[in-house]
Amino acid sequence: MRRLFAFLVLLVLIGVGFYYWKSRPTGTSPQQALASVGEKLRGAKTTGEVKAALELNRNLKAYPIDVDTTGDGLVALKGQVPREDFKAEAGRVAAAVPGVRAVRNEIRIDPALPPPVEGGRTLGENFDDKALEAKVKLAFSLNKGLDGTHLSVRAYRREVTVGGTVDTPEQHQLALKLAGETSDVMKVNDEIQLRGQGAGPVAAASPAATPAVPGDRAKAAQRALAANPSLAAYHIQVREEGDRLVLSGRVKTAAEKDLAGMVARDATGVPIDNTLEVRL
Repeated sequence: MRRLFAFLVLLVLIGVGFYYWKSRPTGTSPQQALASVGEKLRGAKTTGEVKAALELNRNLKAYPIDVDTTGDGLVALKGQVPREDFKAEAGRVAAAVPGVRAVRNEIRIDPALPPPVEGGRTLGENFDDKALEAKVKLAFSLNKGLDGTHLSVRAYRREVTVGGTVDTPEQHQLALKLAGETSDVMKVNDEIQLRGQGAGPVAAASPAATPAVPGDRAKAAQRALAANPSLAAYHIQVREEGDRLVLSGRVKTAAEKDLAGMVARDATGVPIDNTLEVRL
């Protein structure tokens, strides 16, 4: 299957190269034509990566932003956003993408545009939710005490809601316990029903309640950051300063910086001073 996919990709690249070869201006040398093809392919790759980075940003994903890239890494942004800081943010996000040498920000400000929806989800956050749902379901499937149950799992910002039906009160409590013990789960809401009975009370099992002891909050945030698959490789440092936590270190994109702040805040419930540097 992989060989077939690689062969198809090779055919596409050959087809693109042949198209640009046939359409090259009269008098263009083969070397110049090949260089032009390579530049166009590099530009297309960078354009796709910049668009993906903009889509991952919760402030920008709602607005159509056009991206045009030359082979030497010059990116032009066009479109409309409602605020000046969103325009600047789009420029920072694009500049952080590997392969981007410079950004020409031609985005216009239109105050009439609606603001982003509060609580809107980025692609990365949706992916994390789906991954967490899969982990909880796997934990259920690997415990014979839940054989014969029909449980559903929904995740939203590391808060898990378990529903469905079980046969006994013991299975009810076991399901909540397993969900609460699953890594990255911050809170469990109970919508499980016993067969033949109504839904139980909505309970909240909080395996990672906000620590009250100074120093514990920093450790809790550090553990949450290390457990996140998108952030673990950066080894982000956390320290306490008064009533807030300070994040320090480096990440590659503005979206990752935003994600780190959200993860630390969700894990501790305290204000976050996000001093992470965005560097390639």
